[in-house]
Amino acid sequence: MTAQFVVLGLLIVLSGLFSSSETALFSISKTKARHLAKSGGRASQMIFRMKEEPHRLLSTILIGNNLVNIGASSLATAVTMQYFSNNAVGIATGIMTFLILVFGEIFPKTLAAQHNVAIGRVVIMP
Repeated sequence: MTAQFVVLGLLIVLSGLFSSSETALFSISKTKARHLAKSGGRASQMIFRMKEEPHRLLSTILIGNNLVNIGASSLATAVTMQYFSNNAVGIATGIMTFLILVFGEIFPKTLAAQHNVAIGRVVIMP
């Protein structure tokens, strides 16, 4: 059961990573990205190139985020059904909705909006 909670925590962290990546990279203006690319650095140049073709990156981020969120919800449901009863599935759904919203969406996106360039440089690297 401990391993399942560790995996669940990891999935929520990955959800936050995908969400913060989306916000950080797409909140950098094209003008800012051009300026960053001129000032050097491989990450800054990659951000500028991403601004030229954003749909590929956005698709990847959204697919990854959805897979992670679905995986987390599925795992939480399986754990609930295994250790509790089917009646507790609604409670698990409510808890997972809260956890994903706060730690997988709201907090990471707020942080990424405030530090978009720094986070963008980290997450853009392969």
